[in-house]
Amino acid sequence: MIDKNHITSFSKELTEILNREIKLGNQIAETSKGWPQEDAIIIFLDKPFKKQYKFENIEFRNIDDPHYWKAEYYDKSNNHILACKF
Repeated sequence: MIDKNHITSFSKELTEILNREIKLGNQIAETSKGWPQEDAIIIFLDKPFKKQYKFENIEFRNIDDPHYWKAEYYDKSNNHILACKF
């Protein structure tokens, strides 16, 4: 399910990465809120990230776990995550 409120409340820096990925042909697969932390918002992309990105408070994590997802960008300031599927 995709909740537009999750998208509009999403981290500024992660939204910038999200918009760049959409321009490169990726798309939102689903959104989620409240896990793994209560204030977390997660947006899942349908495909792996097309490029690498660097922002000051954003951490890249290579999860590589089929039970979860391939990789993510984590905003340390608000627990928001932009994740990509395999």
